[in-house]
Amino acid sequence: MNRLYELQQVDTAIGELEADLKALDDGSRLRAELAAAEEELTRRKSAHADGLGGQKKREAELEKTEQKRTQLMGKAYGGTIANPKELETLEKEIASLSRQKDRIETELLGLFDQMDEAKRLAAEQERLVADLRKRIEETVATFESERARLSDQVAQAREERTALQQPIDPELLQKYEYLRERCGNLAVVAVDSGTCSGCRIGLPIVQIARLRRDPDLKQCENCLRLLWMEIDDEDE
Repeated sequence: MNRLYELQQVDTAIGELEADLKALDDGSRLRAELAAAEEELTRRKSAHADGLGGQKKREAELEKTEQKRTQLMGKAYGGTIANPKELETLEKEIASLSRQKDRIETELLGLFDQMDEAKRLAAEQERLVADLRKRIEETVATFESERARLSDQVAQAREERTALQQPIDPELLQKYEYLRERCGNLAVVAVDSGTCSGCRIGLPIVQIARLRRDPDLKQCENCLRLLWMEIDDEDE
């Protein structure tokens, strides 16, 4: 029974190691965050580029308007126009171009602010993407290191398990494996202060007395796990 209890300790350790392996962070969550961050970065860069395009278009329109306005002013006040009606028409057109120029300049001021903000947001997103890439690199390195370490420990524990189960009676081993599968990898449990450490139910005094006399193959009446109890020399 002692060997079976030792086998259970090894199987428990293997289960914990395999759970630790399964729980290792391989960077999947961070990679999903990175994909979303890169998509957002593309969107912000595109918004900045579109804004720059609109800004250049407005600047070209402003330059064209100013050129036309300057030409008309030169024509109107260059001394070549004698007809008052023609001069009035030119002055109205110049006034209209002046208003158009003011409107474009106001729009450009707003666009400058928007471009500064778009540039700031794109730079902020670039820093986030760079940080995520660094964290993924660190996480993957840790994952690979821990996976190798835990895998080695699992392999060593399995070797120990193989050695432990060799002398165990096949029928007993078969019963143990059946209970272990049924009871969540825990087939043999220690008696702790008169209690089954598997289900935490107190054991009858009679059963504890029997365990002291004959510790082999006693099962908890509640969870059916095999009971192991350390026997002191004075109990023997």
